[in-house]
Amino acid sequence: MTNNRPWDFDEARIACRKASQRQEQSEEALRKAYVDRALAQERYRKALAEKILELRGDGYPATLCLDLAKGSQEVADLRCQWDIAEGVCEALLQACWRHTADRKDTQRFAGWSERREFAEAGGMVSQPVTETIGVGK
Repeated sequence: MTNNRPWDFDEARIACRKASQRQEQSEEALRKAYVDRALAQERYRKALAEKILELRGDGYPATLCLDLAKGSQEVADLRCQWDIAEGVCEALLQACWRHTADRKDTQRFAGWSERREFAEAGGMVSQPVTETIGVGK
């Protein structure tokens, strides 16, 4: 259901807060994904190094050890996990950009709603001011 009218103050405040929360959640998910990616990279690199040392110890030529190590199932699985973690980071980075744009759109619509409400009221404040801001405090 769409809303074809300007937001009032509370609706604008709630919409802006929700947009900010969505952006914060995506940023936190991205931070976690970067940690997961770093851990996946670490696991892969350690397993690769161990496999290369194992192959060298078995007498394989040093020039072949890297390719043979990368072809082992354990090392290949860890590389796959690292690649997947990298993809997750990229997807979450795009989500962060999208949430930033959504938040900015929400702020612009809230500003438009404020200006439209003020214009429709003929420049009159639609709600009475109960307290002067900054006086006596």
